[in-house]
This record gives sequence, C-alpha cells and structure tokens, in this order.
Amino acid sequence: MKIQCEKVDLVRGIQVVQNALTSTTLPILSHVLMIAEGEKVRLVATNLETTIESSFSAKILQEGRICLPGGKVFEIMREAPSPRVDLEVSDNKATIACGRAIFHLLCLEASEFPELPKLEKENVFSLPQEVLREMVQKTFFAASSDETRPSLNGVYMAIKDGEMRMVATDGRRLSFIKTSSSSFREIPPVEAIVPLRALRQLMRILGKGEEVRIGLSKHQVFFQLDDILLISQLIEAEFPDYEKVIPKEYNVAILTDKDELFGVIRRVSLLSDEKSRLIKFELKENTLLVSSNNPEMGYAQEELTVKREGEGALKVGFNYTYLLDVLKNMKGEVRLELIDPLSPGVIRPAEDKDYVCVVMPIRIEEG
Repeated sequence: MKIQCEKVDLVRGIQVVQNALTSTTLPILSHVLMIAEGEKVRLVATNLETTIESSFSAKILQEGRICLPGGKVFEIMREAPSPRVDLEVSDNKATIACGRAIFHLLCLEASEFPELPKLEKENVFSLPQEVLREMVQKTFFAASSDETRPSLNGVYMAIKDGEMRMVATDGRRLSFIKTSSSSFREIPPVEAIVPLRALRQLMRILGKGEEVRIGLSKHQVFFQLDDILLISQLIEAEFPDYEKVIPKEYNVAILTDKDELFGVIRRVSLLSDEKSRLIKFELKENTLLVSSNNPEMGYAQEELTVKREGEGALKVGFNYTYLLDVLKNMKGEVRLELIDPLSPGVIRPAEDKDYVCVVMPIRIEEG
C-alpha cells in the first residue's frame, strides 16, 4: 500500500474513529484499519459494540489495507512538520514521511481486524445535525451507568405517528423529548435502545451543517454523515413504561428564570451533605427558600422570588446534581410542577411541552 494525502485529512480521520478505540486484552481493538481503494482512504475502528468509519480523498499509488496503532498514529500526525504525508506499507511495517521526519511503525495484518458490520437499511430517515445533537444532549445525561440494569444503559428511541421520541432514565430521574418530521411518516413504527457509549461517541462527531441519515433496525442503529459512519449494536432489553412515570397533574407549579434558579442551587449546594446531596425547597406564597445542611460543615440558605400556580405551602427535597443536570439543558423561564413531598417533580421549559424531565424527591425529616 502506498498513498499521499494531506496531514489535516489524516489527522481528522484518525481523530474521528479513535473514539471507538479501546484498550483491552485484544491488541487489534487499539488499531485502526486503513483501506486504500480508488481515490479514497477509509479508516475504521471498533470496540465490537460500536464501529466508526471515516473517509477522505487521497492519491492512491498502490491499493491495500493494514491495521495501524491508532493512538500512536494520531500522536505522530499531530506533531508532523509537513502538510503533506507519504505513507507506504511493506511487510507489516508502515513508513510515514512528513517533510524530513520519517517514522517506522509496526502494524498488524488487516485480516486480524474484526469483520465489518453490514448496514441494515430497514428504517432510514434524516434529521438536521443540530436537532439530533439537541435531543441526545437533553436526554442521555439521565441514562444509567449501572451495568446490572441493561435496559437503562442507553437512550430509548421510538418513531410513531410522525414523531420521534427519545427517553432516558436511571430509575431516579427521567428525561423525555420529542420532535416531529414528515420523514417519520415514511417508515413504520420502530423502537430501540441505543447504548450510552455509542451516543457519547456520536456527540463528539456531530457538528453543524448537513443532515445526518439515521437507520434503525432490530439489532442495529447507524448514523451517517457525509464522510463519517457510526454503527452500533442495540441493547436487547425492554425499556420501562416511561409514560406511567411522568405525572399528568400537579398541585403547585413554581415558575422562575432558569439562570436564577441554577445559580441559587449551585450556591446553596456548597454546604449540602456530600453523600445525599440533599437540598430543600420550601415554598411559601411567592418565596422559594432553598436550603442545605451538612452537620460537619454548616448550613446555607437563599430566597428566590417566584411566580406560582396553585395554593398552599410545600416543602420538598431533591438531589441537587439531578436538578443542575436538568437545568443545564434549559433556557428562559422554567416550570417545576409538584404534587406533594413524596411524588416525582416535573421540570420543563415554561413554553415547551415537548421537553420534560422528572426527578424523584428525597424524603426529608421534619424538625
């Protein structure tokens, strides 16, 4: 194999696919498969669950394929002194020339690389990258990292009646978002649980510009941009009935500016208990008292003037990190809808019913 390419193209390609590299007992999974054919170079990396492929134009002097140590190639190219790269492979050794710098790397046979997954193009639709990024950003933080509960280790994605819904939960909080598109009506109802690891890798790839093609099948999901392809296996489990978790009614609603509430919670949380991360909300008329208490450090409180719906006083406790995670993804005025101190609280943008978060309260002791 022998190619000539631009340094910037090779660096970007390696940077994209190395998101799938993993350090395991299988050395091949720390390598990137390079395929030189026609007028393109394809780079592929996999962790056996997720496969990422990137391609770019290059001058192919001799076609071929080889497995390069991904991390080391990226380090070399990042420091390369020349904008042009000459790469030649012979006897499982790659020679990389950049200006006066020459690097000789030991490689692995392409035949050792895992078989590339075949695209299952059953239900394919498109979304603007910005829309997909927003939907993932607003949900995946609520997914669980507890591997004993596989059904919660990803984001539930469902398409039905012209809508796409994304939901994530770890059993203590839940995030739900939906969007509509005419392209959703062209495919039959479909649902899947996309692994959290795959979505984290996707977020590093998504940018702005062209749409992303998405394919959902029984065992696989793929996300395809112009020169990047991410393929992931799905989590084969049953997602909880999330609609039963989202309260449909409330007794009291608190309306306030997101930035003001976020700031109050951050300040008061500085003296919260490090284990429970408990902060208390006490609503009296139009004043919300936010407080925390740590027996080993002290006590903090701050008042916030709010608008409200419903009558009566209410005191409820929450894990402050859950509240901050939700508020990070909201703008403007927000609503906190409450039933009582023991029922889930709903947080959503005041003017948007398509994005809803649910947070379980922490039981607080009176006195």
